[in-house]
Amino acid sequence: MERRTALASLGVLALAAAAPLRAQPTIEAPAGRYLLDTTHASLLWRVRHYGLSNYTARFARFTSEVDFDPTDLSKCVASASIDLGSVETDYPVGLNKRDWNGDLRGDQFFNIAKFARATWRSTSVQVLEGNRLRIPGELSLLGISAPLTLDATLNGSYKSRPVTKLPTIGFSARGTIDRRVFGLVNPPVGDVGVGANVEIIIEAEFIKPA
Repeated sequence: MERRTALASLGVLALAAAAPLRAQPTIEAPAGRYLLDTTHASLLWRVRHYGLSNYTARFARFTSEVDFDPTDLSKCVASASIDLGSVETDYPVGLNKRDWNGDLRGDQFFNIAKFARATWRSTSVQVLEGNRLRIPGELSLLGISAPLTLDATLNGSYKSRPVTKLPTIGFSARGTIDRRVFGLVNPPVGDVGVGANVEIIIEAEFIKPA
């Protein structure tokens, strides 16, 4: 009985050793450079607001591209460029006698007269279980560069997507920065007030041009 148990245990260990640690999802899309489909993309950011909610806004204009390798996702490279002047809060202009979008574009916040764009570029890709990826990268914002890692999911891919008939890949991703690292110190951070950590939430589809 003990000998059979030992042999069974050895068999299980052998199968576990032979199994791949990070099996990639089935990917239909071919290799190549993919460009952001801006009609199927969103870039949100949110921050704690007086302990009551996560205040949420977005950037309406941004570009991105992915050098995609379906045979080895760790070899993929991604980059993005964000138009800071496209910040959109949906705060009605004139409410409480202020233009909140305009304030955010000013020198107390994004200072778009001096820093029109923010950029991000991946430095590596770590392939996790299933279709999950961890993508370390560098964010350049307001003249300061600092790490920003995105936890991403490869949602799916097409060799020929319906309607467009083009190769397409789609991702969801999230990351967090401390706004103070980039000099975004207004409003001040406190136990009651606006939080330091800003969550970035991305939904994006990419198309390989014909």
